Amino acid sequence: MFNIAFFIYYGYIVLNFITHWKNMPTISLSSGPLQDQLNQQHTHFASHSIIKRLWEKDHTIWRSEEVHQRSILNRLGWLGSLDLMLAHADELIAFGKEIRDAGFTHVVVLGMGGSSLCPDVCRATFGSAAGYPQLLVLDSTNPTSVLRIEKQIALATTLFIVASKSGGTTETNMFYQYFFGKVGEVRKDAGQNFIAVTDASTKMESIAREKGFRRIFLNPEDIGGRYSALSYFGLVPMALIGMDVKALLLSAEEMRKQSRFETVQNPAAQIGLLMGEAHNAGIDKMTFVLSREVSTFGYWAEQLIAESTGKEGKGILPVEGEVITGEFDPAQFGSDRYYIFILLEKDVPLYTPLFERLAAKNIPFVRIVLSSLYDLGSQFFLWEFATAVSAIVLRINPFDEPNVKESKDNTVRVITEYTANGKLPVKHTIAKQGIFTLSGEPAYASSVTGDSIAGILKRHFSGKRNEDYIALLAYIDQNSGHESELYSLREELTGLFGLPATVGFGPRYLHSTGQLHKGGKANGIFLIITSDEPADTPIPGERFSFGTLKDAQALGDYQSFADRRYRLLHLHIQGTAAEGLRQLKQALLH
Repeated sequence: MFNIAFFIYYGYIVLNFITHWKNMPTISLSSGPLQDQLNQQHTHFASHSIIKRLWEKDHTIWRSEEVHQRSILNRLGWLGSLDLMLAHADELIAFGKEIRDAGFTHVVVLGMGGSSLCPDVCRATFGSAAGYPQLLVLDSTNPTSVLRIEKQIALATTLFIVASKSGGTTETNMFYQYFFGKVGEVRKDAGQNFIAVTDASTKMESIAREKGFRRIFLNPEDIGGRYSALSYFGLVPMALIGMDVKALLLSAEEMRKQSRFETVQNPAAQIGLLMGEAHNAGIDKMTFVLSREVSTFGYWAEQLIAESTGKEGKGILPVEGEVITGEFDPAQFGSDRYYIFILLEKDVPLYTPLFERLAAKNIPFVRIVLSSLYDLGSQFFLWEFATAVSAIVLRINPFDEPNVKESKDNTVRVITEYTANGKLPVKHTIAKQGIFTLSGEPAYASSVTGDSIAGILKRHFSGKRNEDYIALLAYIDQNSGHESELYSLREELTGLFGLPATVGFGPRYLHSTGQLHKGGKANGIFLIITSDEPADTPIPGERFSFGTLKDAQALGDYQSFADRRYRLLHLHIQGTAAEGLRQLKQALLH
């Protein structure tokens, strides 16, 4: 069932492990220059029974300090969540049929971070089975995003999933207040259009009971948000669109079985060791290459890895969404990258020449070949386990997020100031040109002076190859047009400056890569992008609108970066974001 094979490419010996389990992906790993370090880790893990202790929930394999003990022990429920979900699979399937038969046409997930990304992956990857409602996900306080969702649905026939582990997530509560009020305008028993997924004894559970929600799913309290894909947070939306949840869970269960073995027989542990040792060797940019049909899995993995490892001055940077084909030459990128391929079988021949080039250049890579879309079940578990193992190598706690709260607290301060005097704080303006206003901290602005906004930005993005990365943080509606423009801009920036570039939509990224940005290696070059909104909308019961909340979140995160004196600028676009992004790319190319 499991064998180790040696492959030779252009004179380089590459150690691969290959899995051939029934109904499982084929996984191979080329360690490049890291084999000696990996061998040492195999010996260390075996002699100290690390995998066995992980399954026994021994927190000391990560950190032994008392301050970490509780957060680790209270976040290991994902190891056993499959047992609960398999036991309730028939119940979830029956509930999905109930909602279908009740005539619901849409399901909208109201959530942030871990509670929304897995459902969004499933929405894009699987779609809805015949007769089942269409799934939409709202995880942006941008008023254009809120109104876009509202325009796509009929309120009377839409089921809203209020998804919040803590029951107190600001964005989720605002979404709930808005849409509960809207549904209340078209039916008296508005609660019948709502279900909640939350922990026990949260404020959201109380609200759900008081308002007569159709159903409440109480998730195990010892599962953190970013490790919650294979719990009610991920499985309830899957069932509601008619996915075969049993097939997905059985795929995950096969991977879980493999993950109990020692490292040399454990693909998830092998990948985790590679992640950790690559980071320690300065190869800290993990580049995902995925088949188009499963491409959105990249941003679920991005959140998991970035938020789990970006702390204490360490961090693995996931780079997802780049256009990389079989003809790609890895020499055009720096030496601080390795590659993760997650491909459907049909796409493997397209990338075979690239596998050979990577092996010839001694660049680490992992190749995962899926036999079907439902193999993603195995991938949810594999990457949770691999990330936890990588944190053992990095000697960090993968289950906390110590720097996420900063931006939240800053947002509260901004909102408090706004409600007191009706104005948002004003930042230092560096330059104005056409539809652009560029802002930044005076001390940093003096180091990136230029005769135009494009000139200033070019100096801003001129970082150090094999060390830095660029992050575009856009507080704009995440529609296909804006995604296309931002991803095109990132490709140009990588070509111009030789640095990996990532794209994050705010405020979504605050609950994912935001932890890496602030707690990681301090090697990011950041550009916050905002734009005028064509319309705004108030939030029932609040003294501010969605537009004000979105702007406050951008300002709050700006302050977190500024307090650290990171390389940061803020570009505001007067007018539409799409036109502004097009003009920005043209300006940078000249």
